[in-house]
Amino acid sequence: MQAQTQGPQHATGPSRSRAAAQPRVPKVSKGTDTASSLTQTTAVNVVSHKHVPAFFSQWEMTHTDVLSLVAITLVAVVVRCYGLSTPGSVVFDEVHFGKFAGKYINGTYFYDLHPPLAKMMFALAGKLAGYDGVFDFKSIGLDYAAAGVPYVAMRLMPALLGALTVPASYVVARACGYNVDTAGLASLLVCFENGLITQSRLILLDSPLVFFTVLSLTAWSVFWTKQGSPFSGGWWFWLLATGAMMGCAASCKWVGLFLFPAIGLSTVADLWDKIADLSITPAKWAKHFVARAVGLLVVPLTVYLFWFHVHFTVLYKTGDGKAMMSPEFQAAFVDGLNVSTDRDVFYGSEIRIRSSNAASGYLHSHMHNWQHEKGSGQQQITLYGFADQNNVWVVEPAYNTTIDASNGPVPVGEGDLIRLRHKITEKYLHSHDKKPALSTDDNKFELSGYGFPGFAGDSNDNFRVEILSGDKAMEGSDKTVQSIYTRFRLIHQNLGCAVFNSRKKLPKWAFEQTEVNCMRNCHPRMSTWHVEFARLPEGNSTDADTSKPASVRKARYQPLSMMGKIAEYNRLMANSNAHLTGDHPFAARPHHWPWLRRGTAYWGGLGNVVYQLGNPLVWWASFGAVLLLLGVRTALFLLDKRQINLSLGGQRRKYLSAAGFFTAAWMCHYVPFFLMGRELFIHHYFPALWMAILVLAFTLDLFTARMPSVIRWSVYAAAASATLYAFHTFSYITYARIWTKDACLRTKWLSTWDFDCEHALGGVRSTETPETSVSSVLDPVLPENPDDPNPDDPNPDDLNPDNPKPADPKPAEPPVVSATIVGAKDPKHVYVNPEFVASDSSSSSLESKAEHAEL
Repeated sequence: MQAQTQGPQHATGPSRSRAAAQPRVPKVSKGTDTASSLTQTTAVNVVSHKHVPAFFSQWEMTHTDVLSLVAITLVAVVVRCYGLSTPGSVVFDEVHFGKFAGKYINGTYFYDLHPPLAKMMFALAGKLAGYDGVFDFKSIGLDYAAAGVPYVAMRLMPALLGALTVPASYVVARACGYNVDTAGLASLLVCFENGLITQSRLILLDSPLVFFTVLSLTAWSVFWTKQGSPFSGGWWFWLLATGAMMGCAASCKWVGLFLFPAIGLSTVADLWDKIADLSITPAKWAKHFVARAVGLLVVPLTVYLFWFHVHFTVLYKTGDGKAMMSPEFQAAFVDGLNVSTDRDVFYGSEIRIRSSNAASGYLHSHMHNWQHEKGSGQQQITLYGFADQNNVWVVEPAYNTTIDASNGPVPVGEGDLIRLRHKITEKYLHSHDKKPALSTDDNKFELSGYGFPGFAGDSNDNFRVEILSGDKAMEGSDKTVQSIYTRFRLIHQNLGCAVFNSRKKLPKWAFEQTEVNCMRNCHPRMSTWHVEFARLPEGNSTDADTSKPASVRKARYQPLSMMGKIAEYNRLMANSNAHLTGDHPFAARPHHWPWLRRGTAYWGGLGNVVYQLGNPLVWWASFGAVLLLLGVRTALFLLDKRQINLSLGGQRRKYLSAAGFFTAAWMCHYVPFFLMGRELFIHHYFPALWMAILVLAFTLDLFTARMPSVIRWSVYAAAASATLYAFHTFSYITYARIWTKDACLRTKWLSTWDFDCEHALGGVRSTETPETSVSSVLDPVLPENPDDPNPDDPNPDDLNPDNPKPADPKPAEPPVVSATIVGAKDPKHVYVNPEFVASDSSSSSLESKAEHAEL
């Protein structure tokens, strides 16, 4: 008879066996099951020379396992792939990920707040199926068939990945030492979990994420069965496979990063125990340490960087996401930003000043005055995301100051007091003791354009240049202001405040551009600027007799290296995720997830809906199993302190090691969400749900292990029957099956389940067109400047006041999603948090949201 193995116990700490350190037959304590002790003794005798714990043995797949896996996989494929063609239109966040697949196929750059692997997998599936990348997935409800999109093939990929998590669950249970019946029950619970099914049938990122998460822990579980032969081929394979799958999970969504503490805690505990093993020399312990560091840190990082390398290699053409990135990033595209400008900034130069650490745009003014209550009523100073003539400023000496330019142009240097005159309106950049439009902070002051014909200005126009850094390759860029290369701040002479990018969107009377104010004691990050474009005219408006130098040195952005692009993109993803707050009608906080308070509406049709809701019996029972494990572990710890040793029917060591590890992994994938202020949804719970399901199967095994086979199998059959009953009950909202309104209402076991029964037959929506009946998570509109089709064009005509192009834009529409609650007559609009929305530019998404609200 094959010896049973047990999974990674290290996560449970105190239950760790010391058999490895003292390879001898353990004593049988009072209450310990004799058969279990004999099994453990045999295991010790077999592998003691290998120095492995008593509860480990080599697990090899049997003929029964092979047949079981084949049957389980076939059932899982049928369950996941049934009716993939329904709905035949764009569903939920397919509007984003389908569109991104097309971008990959066409090589056009885009920005998304998630890593690229899952999206590239969809692109590959679409490409192999003949998708040309033209269909834009513009809105929920667009018909796929009419556009000839091979959407079934694209949905087939996540469906197959979801199906493979089912046999993987079987392998995990077997590797953890459980019998075929328990492993089969675990796979059945995963197979017929409605939430996992729904998510795996659509062009969404969570199915690849869950797949690679499951494979990571599957490889890790099998790795533990190889502890009897450390550094063997199989040992190395499963260790490196674990790391590779961890890297792939993190490359789909950052939720995959939670695998690192889950597996890391187990690894640290294992290495700590190996220190106590006197048979392991320091050199061999160091080898174990290095092997795990390579397999679980270096390999995942390498995989993560590799997929980003592929991402940027494929997306070689500039696209609509470029404005969110730095100019150096944009310059790396084949047809990217190509600015060539005068390098040196002199008194009299006409310049365009750009915010250095955000994509909010350029220092801007126009012939419109401040209208807020405590403002000055003077001309508005804002940030604008496009290069146009209203971004042009002329550098002049400070008020009542002259510059001797008899020997040639005078460069602007560190500590200089200057004034900036707006070329179009002739107003000076000005600050005073007035409050800005969007802040009442005592440290913030209004910036305005001030002046009129015949008025020479005043000292409130004076700003001191404070150079922060220069380009080491450009001599003097840290001493004098050079275009592109010098980073500087502008400090108001009288108030001591710095020109500051608040990243807040102004009201419509300010064209919803981005507020810029003057702030004391601000962090340099949002008060750092650089000159992107400069030129010194033949004559200028200063009192100095300046003429253009004979030889004009040029400056241009240096394209980022591949590692530079990866670093900037990841910083931007972190910023976008941190600021992803909103009021989506189907958002849910973590404390609502385990008891399935509500789901998410994905699509509504004629007599049917797609609503993301799990199998409630599986969710509730699995959460109960996790709580039970925590309770049992605590009780056993206290009883052990009283020298009361309970064996749990001989199952203690196996239960605490396997269920304990997956409970710890569940906590690593669930608890961190409580620390996040960003918008969350029920699908964020899916990786933790899979771990809780395994704990449920292991718990049922614990309670039935000593029962007669008939009773044990009856319990398992009852659990399977209940799961199948709930699966069938909620299959209508999982597969978008046609049902009646009465059947729909009977399915609402909880009053908080708000799937729309009016879409069912007999409901008022059952005859409506299904378009936009539900919303994507977020659909921010990227505002466009109607007057500037190429906003990053560095052509000097942008600076030419004679250019007939209108200077001021039309007010842009705010980033908004038509987030219609299913069943409601009027749509609820979820506006992007104005705290982080930029101006009229397409870069507004950078500081606010990205394309959708997922982690």
